[in-house]
Amino acid sequence: MSWIKSSGFDAVEIILSDPKLLPTDEIQNLLLQLDLAVSTLSTGQAAGLEDLSLMSPSRDVRVHTVERLKEDIDFSVELGRPHVTIGLIRGKGGRLSFEDEYALLCRSLYEVANYAHKQSVVLNLEPINRYECLHLNKSSAVIQCIEDIGSPENVGVLFDTFHSNIEDPDMVSTITMLSGRISHVHIADSNRRLPGEGHIDFHVLKEQLEKINYAGYVSLEVLNDPSAEHIVEYAAEKLFTIFR
Repeated sequence: MSWIKSSGFDAVEIILSDPKLLPTDEIQNLLLQLDLAVSTLSTGQAAGLEDLSLMSPSRDVRVHTVERLKEDIDFSVELGRPHVTIGLIRGKGGRLSFEDEYALLCRSLYEVANYAHKQSVVLNLEPINRYECLHLNKSSAVIQCIEDIGSPENVGVLFDTFHSNIEDPDMVSTITMLSGRISHVHIADSNRRLPGEGHIDFHVLKEQLEKINYAGYVSLEVLNDPSAEHIVEYAAEKLFTIFR
């Protein structure tokens, strides 16, 4: 993480599958040493590595997934309560009818949101494009889902420019629609590379985020394309040209 600090970033996003397997004390000491915060905990690896899903046809899998997210929330508390992101861990869908899967998803999310609220932890519910999952593709669908689970005050929308560019009709109007609901922002260009390496106009998006008084973290979520070394060398320059 040292290059992140030396590049001028304020925080890191921790990607995890099972928090029980992580060296919590070691992570805390390193964060303290580098004076870095944790912006969010990204939970999607548990879906890919363990096939966890909040909408699984299997009740056992759904229960396991809810319990894992509760453990992620507890881990968040240990790290100072960074937000916990719910992206692909909700499941890709397609194993039951759309309506049945959505009902299972809402039921599971309701339980997770209640637990997070008791722990004073914010959940980021992330719209993900149709090529990666079948549910909650558009930002408007995520807003509807939040309303369907009772509009808990600790559940916000993770606005991801890569996904929004695919799914939302217009990103500027989408940001306006999400005013007061955005809890985190992911930045990636249209090709999921660094800003300026695709066709998204990030200056316009920054202006709109400022208009709605968004004051949370803006983080990079990009591919190591063309290489990890390219990201290390240019990430700060590309992001800070726009957002500082």
